[in-house]
Amino acid sequence: MPARPSEVMQQAADWVVQLRSPEPLPNREELFADWLRASPLHLQEYLQAVEVWEGLAHPNAGGGRPREQLIAAAGDSNLVELPSREEISRNIPTERATSGGFRWRRVGFALSLSAVFVLAYLGWQRTTMIVVRTGVGEQHSEVLPDRSVVDVNTQSEIRIAFTSTERRVELVRGEAFFDVAKDPARPFIVATDLATAKAIGTRFSVYRAQSGTIVTVAEGRVLVRDKHAVAAESKGAADPQDVVEVIPGTQAEAQPGHRVQMRRANVASTFAWREHRLVFDGEPLSAVVEEFNRYNSPPLLISDPRLREQHISGVFGANDPDSLLDFLVKVDHIAVSRDPDGVTHIGSDPSN
Repeated sequence: MPARPSEVMQQAADWVVQLRSPEPLPNREELFADWLRASPLHLQEYLQAVEVWEGLAHPNAGGGRPREQLIAAAGDSNLVELPSREEISRNIPTERATSGGFRWRRVGFALSLSAVFVLAYLGWQRTTMIVVRTGVGEQHSEVLPDRSVVDVNTQSEIRIAFTSTERRVELVRGEAFFDVAKDPARPFIVATDLATAKAIGTRFSVYRAQSGTIVTVAEGRVLVRDKHAVAAESKGAADPQDVVEVIPGTQAEAQPGHRVQMRRANVASTFAWREHRLVFDGEPLSAVVEEFNRYNSPPLLISDPRLREQHISGVFGANDPDSLLDFLVKVDHIAVSRDPDGVTHIGSDPSN
């Protein structure tokens, strides 16, 4: 029995998400081609789904940018580049083949690695796409459709795509903490440019730091793969050693050109930002200032390079740089000054 139009619309939405997934189904392209050939309705609904995905059918998607700018900003999606609607209408068959199916003329489409992936909300019952962004010093909590909760840290962006088969979050920048509702049938996957973190029901954070992607687990377990392991798995050449299981109290970091590295984690310090606190235990001043600048503007600047390795320990308010400065001025050889633009300079005290 042919699928109802509403079912085809749902299937099309699932394919839009699946075709840009870094963890594809086996034989993904062949399965997608078979699904497209099954009915002209499939092709029509897929085109509509791509339109919505690209923001062409949503007045607020893409920040009001024209289509050309959205396409130019495209990165690493695996959407399908299809012919125009006029070309499609010329190719939709009007007679049936002897096998009982439709006789299709050749439709020229190709998988493209450069397609738009502006996330918008799709009004389909079982597919949800959401974008959450925060500015300097902002934090935001979002209850997801599956009752998972995500806390988004300062200067961060996440793109959420839930389908009937998986729950996927793209961490575009910054940091987020995930309290994942259990749903064994739909794994919860967080992806960055360097790695994926896969969970079913757990509590963990993912941070796109300058050094790489850092995954820290508070509860449960998370499977972490770097982008090379994900690519190998999609080709059927997965190596079990490329999958790192992160357990509570540990963290994994994926860096360019290296295998995922495991280490013990100071969980209280790592997650202190959720209480608007920054905790340091012998950290170099350069790292402390860098962390404070994530939450505050104008930035703090170290004017004397010799101070960059000064070790700092303490608990400070994330949105209160004066709490750090008050601490630093008590150190004999450090002086703090502020220029007319409001930028604070941390330098050496000339009197010492």
